[in-house]
Amino acid sequence: MPIYFSTNGSGGSGGASKLMLNFKPAELEAIETNFAPSGKITGTTNGRPRSVRIFDDTTEQYVSGTFQAPADLDASGTVTFRAIVTPATAASANTAWTFGHDPIADGEDWDDGGWTDEDSGAVAMSTDDDDDTLVEWTETVSNLGWAAKDDVIFRLSRDVGTDTLSGDLYLVNFTIEIPVA
Repeated sequence: MPIYFSTNGSGGSGGASKLMLNFKPAELEAIETNFAPSGKITGTTNGRPRSVRIFDDTTEQYVSGTFQAPADLDASGTVTFRAIVTPATAASANTAWTFGHDPIADGEDWDDGGWTDEDSGAVAMSTDDDDDTLVEWTETVSNLGWAAKDDVIFRLSRDVGTDTLSGDLYLVNFTIEIPVA
């Protein structure tokens, strides 16, 4: 279950109000055939553990979720996706992510549609051990095809075709920022 919170014009582009959906790794579901397993990493300096999803570098793996688009969705706004990731081994490389989604309206058949993918493109990773990298990308609500109160089914994956990091990549957190009127 995501954590919901909102901003009232104090952040985001253009000072618009936003609904934030924050997904911790353990809250994302492992329902695809190729799912990213849950795991725990421990810091090398302070020994603090973190819950993560572990994404392989050779096979596209997924985590999944669902949420309801807000009733006051701003159809003219822009949605922002944010993945916080950290590599198993620090390296000079790029990471890339894909958010696949299928919005389902009231009275619509949930298994008739296919996935629509929104790609982050390549983002340079931090080259220091234990550093997080913020991967952020956007898409307009109109291009996503979302409407107020849609049930949005989604899956998130590491784009192994674009990602140049060798080895595992840990998903630490995933947030979706949705514009509201």
